[in-house]
Amino acid sequence: MNGGDGGWYIVCSKSKKDFEAEKNLSRLGIEVYLPLYKKKKKKGKNKIEVISPLFPGYLFARFKFEHFFQKARYSRGVKRILGNGNNLWLIEDEKINDIKAREENGLVRLRPKIEVFSPGDPVIIDEGDFDGWEGIFFEDFPDEKRAMIMLTNVSYTNKLIVPKSYLTLNK
Repeated sequence: MNGGDGGWYIVCSKSKKDFEAEKNLSRLGIEVYLPLYKKKKKKGKNKIEVISPLFPGYLFARFKFEHFFQKARYSRGVKRILGNGNNLWLIEDEKINDIKAREENGLVRLRPKIEVFSPGDPVIIDEGDFDGWEGIFFEDFPDEKRAMIMLTNVSYTNKLIVPKSYLTLNK
């Protein structure tokens, strides 16, 4: 799509410069949307919640191509605007509005993690005392909240019962 109509462009920011790009584009009078969410980040042995961009390295900007492209493209914190030359990619208002509709207090609510595991699936534990341990999914428990896995990163085969919410497929 070509952007003569003032649609939402996908702006790629320089590494870890999402907030700087947002601020500088806003100063130009460009409408900017940087969706944020609460993310669990590992700090030492603990996980803490931090506010992070929903799409790290990307934000959205709405502007008239002929008036703002050069200023936006060379704004501090911006790496590039996605597309090919003058044929930049646009995101429909509907997609942006879908993300905005899931916001509460300025943060996007993520949909709950629902993973279905099958026996033999490689998994990794991403919470709790065994965070980072790998295993093979063995079986679900009848309560559907716990599962048994066979640990693979220990020197002997051992089964471990963990809350299913702690598991992620190890791709």
